[in-house]
Amino acid sequence: MRKAWLLLAFSLLVGLGMNLAHPVTPAHLETIQIPKALFGVLFASMNLGQFLFAPFWGNLGDQKNRTMVAFIGLVGYAISQFFFGYVTNVYLVILVRFTAGIFASAILSNGLAHISVNKNFGTHKAKLISLFVAFNVIGSTLGYYIGGFIGDHFVGQEYILMYTQAVFNGGLAILTLLFLKMDEEVKVVKKRQSAFAQLSQIQKLSKELFLLIIIIALVSIAQTNFSKYLDLYMTDLRYSPSQIGSLVFTTGIITLIMSFLVVPKLNKHFKETKTILVVVIIQAIFTAFTFSLNQGQFLLWGYTFFMIYIAGKAVYEPTIAYHLSKYTDVSPGVLMGSRQSAISLGAIIGPLVAGLIYDDIGVYLFLVLSGILAFSALLLFFYLKRVKV
Repeated sequence: MRKAWLLLAFSLLVGLGMNLAHPVTPAHLETIQIPKALFGVLFASMNLGQFLFAPFWGNLGDQKNRTMVAFIGLVGYAISQFFFGYVTNVYLVILVRFTAGIFASAILSNGLAHISVNKNFGTHKAKLISLFVAFNVIGSTLGYYIGGFIGDHFVGQEYILMYTQAVFNGGLAILTLLFLKMDEEVKVVKKRQSAFAQLSQIQKLSKELFLLIIIIALVSIAQTNFSKYLDLYMTDLRYSPSQIGSLVFTTGIITLIMSFLVVPKLNKHFKETKTILVVVIIQAIFTAFTFSLNQGQFLLWGYTFFMIYIAGKAVYEPTIAYHLSKYTDVSPGVLMGSRQSAISLGAIIGPLVAGLIYDDIGVYLFLVLSGILAFSALLLFFYLKRVKV
């Protein structure tokens, strides 16, 4: 029981530590005079680092010591965040964002893997995994909330938040090494597939599944950019870091409520394919409302219409994973590898393209993203006509 609570505390603190500087990141990039056209490159570079190195860290944790891998990840992320606050050259900023992604991918994945292979957790594994993810969401929203209020006091000196974040994650690394022992009696021998091997699996899918993977990638593009560019857009509207942090904190609360109270009941009473279609339509409609109405009252739309989008997103993510699991004639590795590749590609390509056009079209970027969600819903409609599971 003590081990379970330590893992949950670890997940919460990782979430907090990795999000402390997020509310001030757009302001920091403006302070060091990074062109907005390159913001997307910075967002994508971290996602690329995670995409390329997640299998490597997973393999290392499977065969060696997960605690040490998590320690290396936290130390590497702390150093990357320190230099994110220190360097001002755009190419070095891109480099440290890439390394932050590399090391970030080593942390939570090994905690989850430890839970999944540890026989001592017995029948409580599924519940513990859900709690592990939930505690990370709580920590992430707390990080936004706390970082936002601290950021109000360091306008023009946002690098102080990056330094604070570096110290926090360095301290957490030491605590992890001292108190969190992720020992396993039997190590996993089989190696995980590389990112490119996961990509190659997509060609093995049926036409219906291939269409679904395309839909997942499109939805990922939209959701990633709503997440990444919301901070920047609110900064452009002259909202303070604390206001940004409070809004994101609320999105975390909505996500938790939906995940624990609503999603299980929806999956019990409704066919998951129809649920997916409905929530994608909801996301398209209410993001369009959020960013098309009078933007002088954006905070009002943010706490109303945008929260409905967040609720839809919270239902979509576990429901699409559940639907994929019903394809019993396809190996789980191929299915989940293809899903993760689609999400990762969306998280890389989306910010790259958005970064090129945001400075020119501003709020209309979000309406384009709503259009992508609407198009995804149309493709889902055709998918439902053909799907047999």
